[in-house]
Amino acid sequence: MALNLISGDCWLPVVRASGIERIAPWQLTDPVDPVLRLAAPRADFNGALLQFLIGLLQTACPPAGDAQWAEWLEQPPSPERLKVAFEPHVHAFELQGPPPTFMQAYEPLEGESKPISGLLIDAPGAQTLKQNADHFVKRGRVEVICPACAATALLTLQTNAPSGGVGHRTSLRGGGPLTTLVALDPKGGSRLPDDLWRAVWLNVLDKPRMDSLPGAAEVNDESAIFPWLAPTRSSEKKTGCDTTPLDAHPLQMYWGMPRRIRIDWDHVAQGACDLCGDASDALLSRYVTQNYGVNYTGAWEHPLSPHQSNKTGELLPQHAQPGGISYRHWLGLTGGAGDSRPARVVDAFMHRKKLFERLRLHAFGYDMDNMKARCWYETTFPLYHIDDMILADFTVIAQQLVEAAIKTANFLRNCIKDAWFKRPGDAKGDTAFLVEALIDHTQEAFFAQLPILSERLQVGDDDTEIRRAWHKVLSNAAQGLFDYWTDRGDFETVDPRRVAEARLKLTGWLFSSKSKGLPKLLEITLKKEKAA
Repeated sequence: MALNLISGDCWLPVVRASGIERIAPWQLTDPVDPVLRLAAPRADFNGALLQFLIGLLQTACPPAGDAQWAEWLEQPPSPERLKVAFEPHVHAFELQGPPPTFMQAYEPLEGESKPISGLLIDAPGAQTLKQNADHFVKRGRVEVICPACAATALLTLQTNAPSGGVGHRTSLRGGGPLTTLVALDPKGGSRLPDDLWRAVWLNVLDKPRMDSLPGAAEVNDESAIFPWLAPTRSSEKKTGCDTTPLDAHPLQMYWGMPRRIRIDWDHVAQGACDLCGDASDALLSRYVTQNYGVNYTGAWEHPLSPHQSNKTGELLPQHAQPGGISYRHWLGLTGGAGDSRPARVVDAFMHRKKLFERLRLHAFGYDMDNMKARCWYETTFPLYHIDDMILADFTVIAQQLVEAAIKTANFLRNCIKDAWFKRPGDAKGDTAFLVEALIDHTQEAFFAQLPILSERLQVGDDDTEIRRAWHKVLSNAAQGLFDYWTDRGDFETVDPRRVAEARLKLTGWLFSSKSKGLPKLLEITLKKEKAA
């Protein structure tokens, strides 16, 4: 089964108004049966496909400026117009056949043949299988997949590639990068439909913004955008080379290809795909890989990822960490805080004229431990247009609220450990969940405070009541969680006196203005220095 990913082949799994179906990308704006969202069998597939569609539009039909961008957001181009725009790039999106083939090495490979399941980032590796340590993600669950799932798995791996052993390169943004996109808020009262077109087009940059990104925009060679159109810029120690922004067009950031892979079409079977369940007469079971693919180095700045400055001022893409993505990361992901910088697509939204009452930040990515996928995180946060006149004050106060929550969560954990253990400093085991519990319990309240804070600053009101309200939220949550966790210990080993002393310690930190506790952090004086 030959498959072209942008011409007439229907392979992209979506939810239409009428139900689940597969479409070609140019059908994205079909007005008869609207395309609402992606429907891939895996969350990481949906994340990669969103980036595929954004990259395709960014490459084939970037808006000239904000006016055209806003026009297409309101009135999407017809499917026929999209098809014409995609046509010049059709040759770069063949999945099968003689080179070039989509995201596969141009040259013959001498590497080893591997099971097709190895394209999945969370698949157990060779060492895990050898040690029979595949406890959670079992071997043998994915043995054959259809061409559409193979294309998506290949895209997902190249986009998120973790370290994979000697010479198996990571993605342009490192292993498991964090992606942040602008999305419509379905509960925000927008007059525009919350469909897949808007989810994609909201994250397409106009041409001036795109041209300002790192890369050699003047290069005319198409392989500078789609690296599989030419022999791989391999990265062997003595004969290879690194690939910096000077060596590629900025658009290659959407089409990075760190891994040298070729899908094996010599051995196909008929049956049902182990991922999507669809029937296929060309089920794939193997692929070939060889190390020392493209090694991306230098000052890349991928427009779909937030970045952080290191000690030398170099911008590095952010990655998901244990504990997930919560409001403690919100400022860095949306407006910048400290050494953080939001993704270019988010920054563009923050500087555009307000078009909607509410939008959201869609954040997702793998938490990777070297080559092991620990977790996939995905969430959405509110996005706010904050007037430039109050932005600095808003950022400072919001950061204080976040820091107060983090310190409260850490103090709560220490108090719970004091209650649980006779010698808490010697206690083993990961208790980070106690910190995350308080953050989770106060996230909704945090975002409820931000519009109020903005309104107060806008009219010049004092922010003391915001701080007092936040104190109440944090103190109530901390006391409630302390009681919850200390009531669930082993009754034969729990020391009631130890629990009482730990709770008294927590209460003092939460309410005493004399200590270096929560009131001090929030710069407030309480009327009563005791628990409610």
